[in-house]
Amino acid sequence: MKLAKSLYVSGELIKILVVDDDKLIRWSLKEIFSQEGYLVDAVATAKDALKQAKNITYELIFSDLEISDESGIEMLRKARTFQPDAKIIILSALTKPQIEPKLGNLSIFSIIEKPFKSEQIRALVKNALVSTNHENESGNQTEKNKRVKANEFLIENKNK
Repeated sequence: MKLAKSLYVSGELIKILVVDDDKLIRWSLKEIFSQEGYLVDAVATAKDALKQAKNITYELIFSDLEISDESGIEMLRKARTFQPDAKIIILSALTKPQIEPKLGNLSIFSIIEKPFKSEQIRALVKNALVSTNHENESGNQTEKNKRVKANEFLIENKNK
């Protein structure tokens, strides 16, 4: 099987980490991403997520905030120290207005409210990776601008 050139960043296959204590969510996201040709690690706990984050460089991290062994936000803060360039996407049953005040200075790419559609996830991944490619080329786009563009993209696609 020949993989598309877009599945690579700096010559390596794109890697995605999924953190959710819901087995069905982990399985669904792993299936979606694997079908697209990405390498995917899916874990259920903060402990396992941090172990992965210390050892493997990820382009994207999808994480629930409600995980069994630690606050998802605290886990993401710790993961950020090992993954400074990874795009973080939060998956949650909570709404954006409920989540955003809890984030403090944690830089994230997007928030997806559960339940979500596979098309929404695929579009978000493509947008995040396009953003990564533009950053690698220009190096001057701010996190705030990236989040605004990602949210505008999601709103446009949600209304279609």
